Amino acid sequence: MKDEHKVTFIAIGYGFVLTLVTLIFYENYVIWSILGALTSLFNHSQMLNLTKNNKISSYKLAIHLVTRFTMYIIMMAIVYFRLRNNQEEMITALIILLLGFSSIKIGVIIYSLPIFKKSR
Repeated sequence: MKDEHKVTFIAIGYGFVLTLVTLIFYENYVIWSILGALTSLFNHSQMLNLTKNNKISSYKLAIHLVTRFTMYIIMMAIVYFRLRNNQEEMITALIILLLGFSSIKIGVIIYSLPIFKKSR
């Protein structure tokens, strides 16, 4: 299996654990952890689709990066406009959303640990 897909499965596991922990401790914020992890995984799948044939055009890559960060900004704007009346809830929701956004990064960090390296 390709390394990118292993990272994706680890990120899905992290998203599941994040959602479970959020459900246990912060029941009202579960939707933000799910949306953060799903946004990150969607962006990762789009990047894999873009780079699968080793033909990377700089125009498509730039469009993808702009789309990726636009999606992140839209998600943070949704949190802001939904919870702007209560600043403490908004900050908690943004932190949980950012933890969801970092699911691919956590997957890469976990995959780089020695337990996933092949012994030769």
